[in-house]
Amino acid sequence: MQEELSSNIEIAWINIQNEIENSDAILISSEKTLVFKFAMELAKLYNCKNIAIDFEVKLYEDIDGSDKYLDLLVYELEKPSEKYAIEFKAPMKSASGNSNQTDTRKKIHKDIARLSYLKEQHRDISNGYFLMITDEKPYFKSSTNRDNTFDTANNVEADLKLFKEDYQLKNDYNFKFIWNNTNKNSIKGKFAWLKHIKV
Repeated sequence: MQEELSSNIEIAWINIQNEIENSDAILISSEKTLVFKFAMELAKLYNCKNIAIDFEVKLYEDIDGSDKYLDLLVYELEKPSEKYAIEFKAPMKSASGNSNQTDTRKKIHKDIARLSYLKEQHRDISNGYFLMITDEKPYFKSSTNRDNTFDTANNVEADLKLFKEDYQLKNDYNFKFIWNNTNKNSIKGKFAWLKHIKV
């Protein structure tokens, strides 16, 4: 059932947050590690049965020349025509400094727009989810000292009007950034965790 898969996606996201934040042994060094960790947790909720999980699926070739691949496609084997598309972001500090925050914020909004495109244009894509973690405060902290065209700060409400023409979207898809595991100006543990955004 759609409701079961949707619920299990959200449960898996909460489960890996709890596991990662409560164990010093678990490291998340990249977005790919996060995707794989999430996929394992989702499969575990199904006892590794009745769930199909596919990585790096080429679904954006009609709208994107540079990045044509969806991070994760999942569906229950009994419902192959009701697939869920999932995109991830995990910008992190490195030895050389911070991630390109202005560019990454735009890519976050773009990923949500691309998920919306899949839901509208692909008959077998029932829903999309955007999932994100970061160890960089500017993604969840508001500021007037930057370009906020694609803001991702806590409690910011956004829409996809700037992508509507490029992706031929019928709807604006209003959504809100809600960050967990944070205080106003700091991260409580290893990462700030974005509450799932569903389109």
